[in-house]
Formats: sequence, C-alpha cells, structure tokens
Amino acid sequence: FHTAMHSVGGKCVFASEWDKNARISYEANYKTIEPNLFKKDKDGNYLYFNEDINDAVPSKIPNFDICCGGFPCQAFSIAGLRKGFEDTRGTLFFNIANIVHHKILQGKKPKVLLLENVKGLKSHMKGQTLKTLLNVLENDLNYRVKIEVLNAKYFGVPQNRERLFFVCWDRE
Repeated sequence: FHTAMHSVGGKCVFASEWDKNARISYEANYKTIEPNLFKKDKDGNYLYFNEDINDAVPSKIPNFDICCGGFPCQAFSIAGLRKGFEDTRGTLFFNIANIVHHKILQGKKPKVLLLENVKGLKSHMKGQTLKTLLNVLENDLNYRVKIEVLNAKYFGVPQNRERLFFVCWDRE
C-alpha cells in the first residue's frame, strides 16, 4: 500500500507493524521518502510507526483521507488454523475500525478505506466472518463497500497470490 499510494502523491501519516524484522525492512524502505513517519519522542519511541496496533492511541494518529491496511490473515487462511475471531490476530480488523470510528467522532472521517486479507476470509465460517466485517464497515462506520478477490500474477508481480480487497467509500 505504501509504495502504491506514494506513487500517486499519497503521504503515509501512521503505520503499524508487530514483526521486528518487518519493521526493520519497512523503515529501511520508507525512511527516506517518509521521514515524518519515523520521528521519535524524547524517550526514543516512534510517534507514528506503531509496534502493536493494540497499543495505538487513535487521538495521537494524524488525520488522514485514505486508510490502507492489511490485518493478519493467519486466523482466516486455509494454510492456518482458521480460528477466526478466537485467534487474537483475527480481531485486529476491529482496531482499524476503532481508529476510523475515532476519526468519525472527531469530524475527520476518512473518505476511503482500502483493506486486504486472504481470499479464505470470504468463506470463513460459511461467510459469517465476512458478514460481521461488512456489517461494521457498512452499518457501524457508514461506508459503501465493494469486495473483490484479485491475483497478484495479473498485476505484474511474479507470484500467484490471491487476496481479498475491500474498497470502502464514505456514503456521504
């Protein structure tokens, strides 16, 4: 998401990554093009590059027009245990929803949400998991939602990787 949005003039104001090695790679790849993302406070902690989304404080996240995010897929993947919301990683979607909800309450509702996960999310629990997520996006947050499974191999990536994408527009 970061590379794609940057290529069309987007600016990343907040990121969250739990995995230590992924954090190192993310900073190495984006620090020169998005230095504000990696600013630190007086104690040496990143202000806008969050380590654990559970610890994110929505009021400290700068306002944004577009929210891009992938939430952990292991809880929904056919390669995983498919525990869904019983797996803590399966509930991290709700952290994204909470951040968006906070921005709505501030009068700074994001115009668009772009989210992704594995295609197995579509059929997880016979579609009930997807129904729950769509209910949050459409009814609780008031977005119009379109979902589509896309395969990276059709977009210039040398990988056969199917992902479920959510494109959500503010109904207003």
